Amino acid sequence: MKNLFLEIKAGIARLTIDLENEKVNKLSIAVLEEFDEVLDSIKDNSSIKALVITSAKKNVFIAGADIEEIEQLEDEKEVYDLLMRVHTIFNKLENLEFPSIAYINGACMGGGLELALACTHRVATTSDKTKLAFPEVKLGIFPGFAGCLRAPKVVGLINSLDLILSGKTIDAKKAYRIRLVDEVFHDGQKESKLESFIQRVIYNKVKSRRKFNLFETWPLREIVFSKTLKTLEKKVNKDFEAPYKALEVIKDTYARSFKQGIKVEAREFSRLAVTKESKNMIKLFFTFQKLNKNFDKTDNPISSSAILGNGVMGKGIIWLFSKYLKEVRIKVRKIEQVQGILKDVAKIYDFLIKTRRMTANQVGFKLNDISYTEKFDGLSNTDFAIEAIIEDEKAKKEAYKELEKVLKPDAIIATNTSSISIEKLGSELKNKENFLGVHFFNPVNMMPLVEVIPSSHTSKETINKVFELLTSCGKTPILVGDCAGFIVNRILLPYLNEAAFILEEVPDIKRIDKVVKNFGMPMGPFTLADTVGIDIGYKVASILKEAYGERMPISPIIEKIYNKKELGIKTGSGFYTYNKKEKIVNNNVTSMLEKSSKLITDEQIINRCIYIMINEASRCLEEGIVDDPTIIDFAMVTGTGFPPYKGGLCNLANEIGIKNIVKTLQELEKDYGSRFTPSNLLIKLLEDDKDFNTGETLWKL
Repeated sequence: MKNLFLEIKAGIARLTIDLENEKVNKLSIAVLEEFDEVLDSIKDNSSIKALVITSAKKNVFIAGADIEEIEQLEDEKEVYDLLMRVHTIFNKLENLEFPSIAYINGACMGGGLELALACTHRVATTSDKTKLAFPEVKLGIFPGFAGCLRAPKVVGLINSLDLILSGKTIDAKKAYRIRLVDEVFHDGQKESKLESFIQRVIYNKVKSRRKFNLFETWPLREIVFSKTLKTLEKKVNKDFEAPYKALEVIKDTYARSFKQGIKVEAREFSRLAVTKESKNMIKLFFTFQKLNKNFDKTDNPISSSAILGNGVMGKGIIWLFSKYLKEVRIKVRKIEQVQGILKDVAKIYDFLIKTRRMTANQVGFKLNDISYTEKFDGLSNTDFAIEAIIEDEKAKKEAYKELEKVLKPDAIIATNTSSISIEKLGSELKNKENFLGVHFFNPVNMMPLVEVIPSSHTSKETINKVFELLTSCGKTPILVGDCAGFIVNRILLPYLNEAAFILEEVPDIKRIDKVVKNFGMPMGPFTLADTVGIDIGYKVASILKEAYGERMPISPIIEKIYNKKELGIKTGSGFYTYNKKEKIVNNNVTSMLEKSSKLITDEQIINRCIYIMINEASRCLEEGIVDDPTIIDFAMVTGTGFPPYKGGLCNLANEIGIKNIVKTLQELEKDYGSRFTPSNLLIKLLEDDKDFNTGETLWKL
């Protein structure tokens, strides 16, 4: 066998998984076939007292099924037959005459966790790398190897719904608390602890940790299903089927026989696996994997940082680097500010404490390690400095002058600007090769995307080091050409502006928000504007207007709200007014709007909001700001919450058809002017009968 290695000694069968020529273990068809052979070879061996399944890969037990194989499946019956074959194998494992133990010493995801659930027992190490999850919902599917049936029996209905519908990842300690694993210990204790556990299993001294839960009995479990559905409807667009279908499957199979249940699960999984939604999300998954490997490891990675700016973004960056780097120093205007800054950074850590990912003591050590200065001192050995001060070119340039005076010559200086040209900002620096844009998104602790924007002088070494830094901090960086607004803001602001233009014709804030949210966006444009801050949106829009002219006008209503200093959630009022957890439409805004008898359909609202973004995305390709439409798709999904099941803007454009998009843009251009003029690239794609999948040569000429 190439991937599995079996040793039987002293009555213990030890099966080690070690995929040939792979960094991680995956349940490919070939591996499953080998696994079946192993089970056949041992199932009738009366000398075996227990089977122990382990991994030879560092920090990985089983990363899940082979996603590439899933992506290639196009026929429902083909998927169904494969699933039933897997069920035969897993059932064989579950029904062995002797107990089986999964030793989870790293990532245990998806199909890997389902295999572990088919074992009699599971033990896990307390390593930070030990993570367990059912991430299938993030690929537009759900657990299909009987996870929807076995998980509720092991961890209970409520816990299994939480894991399967969210795709959340938990550590070994949380897995133990919810009874997903039977014991946890440090990997260094494997020799003694694992052997002791095996012996206790053999002599039937490991008691079941499954507890009776009244809410899992009928009719009370119907309340659980009903409440779960209501919660799901508040969070997830109904067009995204995977979590809703998973809930239906768990509900339908909970009281069925296992034999009936796996057929229900396999049938519904097979249907989802071949949908365009699943294919879209798998494509985004592969883009994510590619981006996170898009750098070379260096001999001297960045380990120390300095942060200038203590607004919302600055505090988020302070939190990020304090969590992942050895040394963090913050530059403040006044020492009196430090206590408030650290208090706000501590609040970001609160979530990790509440979810038991970190202890209060661990957070305390992180916060105590943050140093501070008001005079740019103590920075002589800093590897990386980033400013997140006001969006003002003059102020930023002045900060860089001060930094260059105190930093070592090879230190990297970065800006978190959201829209100002990197070339302009770095024009007066001595070491231009060490300067670039590193644009985080708010909130920093939640948003995975970071735009990295070099100038024409930035060295490849600087870019590589920053990519390595960001990836080590759990972020996904993308390389973006220098232009006003970069990628995300350049595409997003026209959308927000257009929603405001529509509002002047259809004075109904709630309706427009609802229509766009029903399309699949996480929140409506006016809720988003209030959340980001209308002042920030206005300043970015002003920069874009200056850069792109009449193509990006600022809506008069946004200008009026900005001038009234009603800046959104931060001031308690914007398009809405905010009272505790409630929000209601702001009468001050509606009073600015003229009554209109014009009728605009929901479809027209979506076309104007979405097509204007597609048009700008095509210009980014046309200008070489990025050279791959999948990067734009990934950026809009991870940077704005664009519905991942739609695959991103360019993918959506392909599905709609370039011909339909150009035709609609031309009609809108007649009614509303040059902001809807189709890009040259869209016209070329139409003329050559190409789209964003097939027209690569048109933007790489």
